[in-house]
Amino acid sequence: MIACPIEDLFLLNLKKASHVYEDYFYRHQRYGLSFSIALFYSNDILDEGPFTNSIRKSDKFLALKENLFCLFFDITSVQEGFKACQNVLASYEAKHYSQKLYIAYLNTTSHSNQESMQSSLLSLLNYAIKENKSNQITDEYNELEHL
Repeated sequence: MIACPIEDLFLLNLKKASHVYEDYFYRHQRYGLSFSIALFYSNDILDEGPFTNSIRKSDKFLALKENLFCLFFDITSVQEGFKACQNVLASYEAKHYSQKLYIAYLNTTSHSNQESMQSSLLSLLNYAIKENKSNQITDEYNELEHL
């Protein structure tokens, strides 16, 4: 059985991510610029290289723990953010093909504040882990296997 990191996540100090959330949400509310967030979790230590090499300069990478990474995809629609998330996953799998990743993905189109988005993101990650949806992107729209 896979250990569920949700309890651990609630204990995690998310101050590291809060300033990034605030910046992106300010721009979203003020200028209508949507963005996407993805959480990548593994039972093993994650390699930062494929993550940092697969994103644009305007995107943000945060290592919340050695096995939990958060990516902010700047100015993306649901489809654009999802595609960016797929690209990161493909890049990671090319180098670490046997490692299991659990991925939760959201876009701001259905969330009015960061608390709602963060709660949904953690719920999606918990769902992906409990249902053993490794190396698949779990989103709030379909929760399908996106290959």
